[in-house]
Amino acid sequence: MRKLMVLLLMPLCLSLSGCNSSGELENQAYVLILGVDRLPGGALELTARIPRVAGKGTQESDGSSGDSYMTFSAAGENYARAMEALQWVTPRRTNLSHIEMLVASRTIAEEAGFSRLVDQIAETPHLYITARFVVCEGTARDFIETQQAVIGTRLSADIEATLAHYAAFGYIPNSSFADVYYAGASVYSDPVAIMGYVKGADEPASALMRGDDNHGASAMRQRFAGAALFEGGRMVGTLDTVETQLLNLVLGETASLSVDCNGRAVELMLDSVPQKTVETGVAPRLTLALELLSANEDCGAYVRETELLLVRSFEALIAKCQRLNADPFGFAEEAAGHFMTVPEWLAYDWQTHYSAAAVDVKVHIRCHGGS
Repeated sequence: MRKLMVLLLMPLCLSLSGCNSSGELENQAYVLILGVDRLPGGALELTARIPRVAGKGTQESDGSSGDSYMTFSAAGENYARAMEALQWVTPRRTNLSHIEMLVASRTIAEEAGFSRLVDQIAETPHLYITARFVVCEGTARDFIETQQAVIGTRLSADIEATLAHYAAFGYIPNSSFADVYYAGASVYSDPVAIMGYVKGADEPASALMRGDDNHGASAMRQRFAGAALFEGGRMVGTLDTVETQLLNLVLGETASLSVDCNGRAVELMLDSVPQKTVETGVAPRLTLALELLSANEDCGAYVRETELLLVRSFEALIAKCQRLNADPFGFAEEAAGHFMTVPEWLAYDWQTHYSAAAVDVKVHIRCHGGS
C-alpha cells in the first residue's frame, strides 16, 4: 500500500515542483549590470540591466539580443531609498546574485563619501560582490544602456569574455568590486578599478592606447581601457592603457609586454617575479627590479635602449601615483614588514612617507639565448 501511495503522489509532486520552479524563474528580475549615479539635485540613481525571460521564438531572427534586455532606473535620497525605488519600478523581484558588472560614474566615485557608499552596496543582501567593477566617464545610466552582446547572444557571457580579453593583455586591471571594497578599507596598498566610457567624438585620456592614437573601428559602443586610481576610499586619478599594462606587469597580473622602442616592437616577458623593496626611515626609498626576457632575434642591438625606456616609464608611473598619494603597486605591504605591530605601522604614516620617497627602478632584459 505504501508503494502504491508513493507512485500515485509522485506525478503530483513533480508537477507542483515544476510549476514552482518555472514560476520562481519568471518572477525574478536577474540584474546583470548595476550602476550608480549622482543626480544634479543630489539624489542617488540606480540603473539595472535585466534580461527578458520569455519562451522560445522571442529572440531576434538574426540571433542578436538587441531586444532581449531591459533597463530600469530609480532614484532616492540615499542608497537604501534608491534600492527600494528600483524594486518598485521593476515589475519582478530584483535578484542581485547574478551581477556581472557594477558601474559607478566618475563623478560619484570622486566624492569624498564614496567609501561609505561602497560599504552600503557591499552589505546589500545576496549581492554578488566579486563582479567586475567599472568607473565610467559620463553617467553610469548612459554607459549601461549601451551594453549589448557584441559577439554571441548572451550579455552575461559577452561581458565576462570581453573583460577577460582586455585584462589578459593588461589594458585594464583584473579587479572586482570586492577588491575595491576590501583594499579600500585596508591600511596598506590602494585598489584600482576598470575605466569605461561610451564611444563618442571626445574620448577621455584614459582611453588612449599610445600617445594620442585612438582606437580603431569597432561594433562596440561601450569601451574598457585604463584604470581608475583610488586613495582613501575615493577615486583620485586615472591610468591610460600603457600605464595600466606597466602596473599589471608589476603586480604579476600579466607576464608579457610589447614595448614601442623608436617604432620597433619589442616583445618581452617576465623572467622572474618582480622584486619590490622599501627602505623605511626618515628618507624612505622604493626599489623596483624587473628581470625580462626578449624573444626578438636582434634584441642585442637595442636592449640597453629598451631598458632605459622602461626605467623612465616605470619612474614616471610611480611618480604620478606618488603625486596622487595612491599606492597600487604593493609597496605598503613591503614597508609594513618593517614594523612589529599595526599601531606602529599606522604611526609611521605611510601615505606621507610614500609620496616623498626616492625611487630606484632597475630593468634587466635578457635576450633569448643570451645574457
